[in-house]
Amino acid sequence: MLNFQKSLSFLPFFEIATPNIISIILYLSIIRFRINPSNTTLFLVGLVHDIITGANLGITPIFLLLLKYLTESLFLDRLVKKSDDEWISFTIIFLFSFSIVLLLNVMMNLSIPQFSPIFFHIGITLILFPLINISINFFSFVTKLIKS
Repeated sequence: MLNFQKSLSFLPFFEIATPNIISIILYLSIIRFRINPSNTTLFLVGLVHDIITGANLGITPIFLLLLKYLTESLFLDRLVKKSDDEWISFTIIFLFSFSIVLLLNVMMNLSIPQFSPIFFHIGITLILFPLINISINFFSFVTKLIKS
């Protein structure tokens, strides 16, 4: 999935920055489908992604593990009572995880990045979350109709 996310940068619309689809899928798999990926798997997938893309080593595993930890926390589990609150919960978790990783990147590189690609990345990810969520709801509705 990380390779698909990276390949979106070849499209003209996502030339500035790509959406973080892996965070949406990870969040929905934990909250909606109760799939709990192991920490080792997330760490190794993130590490391989960092090696392949040439990013700072360890940034992606930290992001994925932080996203998983915050999603599984009991405080935010109480927040997600209705499906309407999923977007708010995802926004809080994503922004907090992304902010920590951004601060780590700034401290490692000793430079402040341009903010327009960062805002585009955050914005397009938060816009895609409800669209992916609605698509999953529609797909599950159609499969229930077909089964009955």
